[in-house]
Amino acid sequence: MEDLQSLMACLDDISGKIGDGMYLDMADKLKRIHDKLNGDKPFHEDSFYYSDDDSESESDSDYNERARREVSIQIIRDHLLNYVRSMHQVWVEVQKWEKEVKKVIPFIKRMSPVRKAEAIHAFCLKCYDSGKVEDAKSLVGNISGYTFRGAWTWERLVDNGLRAIVMEIGTEEEKKRKNMHYDDLSLATIKKLPAFEKKIYDDYQYGHNEEIIQNRREANAKVREHEESMQRWEMCAREEENKLRRLGAHVYDRDRWDAENHHFWVDDVTGRLVNGP
Repeated sequence: MEDLQSLMACLDDISGKIGDGMYLDMADKLKRIHDKLNGDKPFHEDSFYYSDDDSESESDSDYNERARREVSIQIIRDHLLNYVRSMHQVWVEVQKWEKEVKKVIPFIKRMSPVRKAEAIHAFCLKCYDSGKVEDAKSLVGNISGYTFRGAWTWERLVDNGLRAIVMEIGTEEEKKRKNMHYDDLSLATIKKLPAFEKKIYDDYQYGHNEEIIQNRREANAKVREHEESMQRWEMCAREEENKLRRLGAHVYDRDRWDAENHHFWVDDVTGRLVNGP
């Protein structure tokens, strides 16, 4: 028993050099060893922390107060560590969305042959999605052996998917016909063909460019949202540190969010120094 008391005295001597959490853990382990050897005596009969002839030993109330303080400190440190961990998780999201913001996707400024092929392909997919055709490829015929640019053309669409065009710009009588050939078109519908081709290209260009703008807008919003979350966790961490100061406990360095410069300062070697130096 004297050896355990001596160990506890040594632990008290170095308590200021080790973390409060480590101190509490070591003291708890020594106490459990003592309890097993001492038959789990009540506190007032337990000589682990003091003896009857030790005039400077702690009273029951002093020990209980210190124990409560150590437990409170450990709970605060656990909260603080969880807040820092949360910041690390959110920081991953900040970096992900920042990459989205910086991603360079060029706007369509000119409808090249490849862009026109993409536009025709998009129109055919739209017809398929709306249930007007069973296969988008059927609107441009057999594309085997063709390049993408060569397969999805306005000319092939007119030759093989004229009915899909008629359903957009044809007369009511033309729309009722099941089979449609170019020679069957009315003069009014034929005159609309060039404008409709241009509309397919213009719609694709506008949609493509608008999607880029919208994606960037959403990515910027996500960055701001997660930066605000970082600041909330930072404020929570500071509040826990203030609690530690009020209890007279040491406040260690930790990873911090700098809202003004939008930067997360992280110790590259250890990081998250909230439980010890």
